[in-house]
Amino acid sequence: MERLHPLAGIEDLNPVQPECMDLEAVASRYQDRLAFCGMIGTQTTMPFGTPDDVCAAVERCRRLHENGARVIVAPTHVLEPDVPWENIIAFIEAVRP
Repeated sequence: MERLHPLAGIEDLNPVQPECMDLEAVASRYQDRLAFCGMIGTQTTMPFGTPDDVCAAVERCRRLHENGARVIVAPTHVLEPDVPWENIIAFIEAVRP
């Protein structure tokens, strides 16, 4: 019986949680086989970071993309009520081309 590759049929990894995953290591290892979604922390950056922290997190995703990773920049989960509006606005502005 032929063994299937462990990633057979999987096209994206969602969410990629920066609180518990090394984004650069995951992208480096799997970027030729997977797209990555949800790399902006909803347990750290979005609720407790500053707008500059949010912009830096988006920039980190942009650098991964520039290095060949396929990314969908998004919060890792639903934004809870404790996320400041300033961070939501910063996210929206940072992802605009």
